[in-house]
Amino acid sequence: MTLSYAIELAKRIHVPEECLKAQEEAAARLIASGAEAILQKADQVYEDTNFDTKAVVPLMEEAAEVSDVHVYTVWGLFLQLAAERAEKKFQALGISEQVFLDTFEDLKYKLVECLKVKGVWGNFVYGWYPIFYRVDIFKLGRLEYENHPYPGREPYVFNAGGKTYTINPGDPVRSIHIPYSREPFDLKTRLESYQKAQDFFDDAPTGAKLSGGPLICFCDSWLLYPPQLPYWPEGSNARDFSNDFDIISESVYEDTMPTWRIFFNTADGPLEDLAEDTRMQRGLKKYYLEGGKNGAGLGILVFDRGAILNGKKDAFKE
Repeated sequence: MTLSYAIELAKRIHVPEECLKAQEEAAARLIASGAEAILQKADQVYEDTNFDTKAVVPLMEEAAEVSDVHVYTVWGLFLQLAAERAEKKFQALGISEQVFLDTFEDLKYKLVECLKVKGVWGNFVYGWYPIFYRVDIFKLGRLEYENHPYPGREPYVFNAGGKTYTINPGDPVRSIHIPYSREPFDLKTRLESYQKAQDFFDDAPTGAKLSGGPLICFCDSWLLYPPQLPYWPEGSNARDFSNDFDIISESVYEDTMPTWRIFFNTADGPLEDLAEDTRMQRGLKKYYLEGGKNGAGLGILVFDRGAILNGKKDAFKE
């Protein structure tokens, strides 16, 4: 596992040219300082500890100090280097190169977010990534789907097509994540993604599903937090997304700071100074200024062959 693979992967997932140049320069400094060997050691530790992020943090810090490369930049390159093992696992499972590349494009999205939030090309949310290297998450169309047991405390029962289905706590289902890919997020695009996911999990040896039944997903996200929903822009895709789910519970976060995912480098400042460049930023800023708190809604989505069975959307629409 070498930094040359990390750079080649950057090209294959089409990182911005400015980012690629910065990574090439950082990789050269890591190699010249001998820090590439530290990253190779970290790669083995990461694998041996079942991708325990804490186990490799000291090695990332050591590589950054030795090379004088920002630690977030080191993390970005390390996660790309470590993806070589993951690619081989995808291949062994018979999963296409395209699904691998689509999935690991998440590294590109986090590089962009790191620049927007921290001012450097890199990765500051490296704790999110073990599921990628365990081959437990896949980007299929617009959305990412993680193998995950159903987290609800009570069984979820629904009726569709004359049948009654029950999802019990701990049943193997999919957790939906919405990456910062800036791709279309309209209903048609989402439905196409749900269909790709159903087809993929029917065929791929990547975890169980309800035998012969529909695609079962949940989403536990701030995007589904009921108190925030009225502040999403009217007619927006983010607001429409909530209609794909039966939202069954909500929770309030202890952290009351505005989310960096929307406000980037203005999230830590005074509320009055939050960015207002987009409709979503303006809506959420109003929410925070009116005393709104952070939280998440837990939503369930049941999809089968073009139709959402338990939400408000029932078919593909142009």
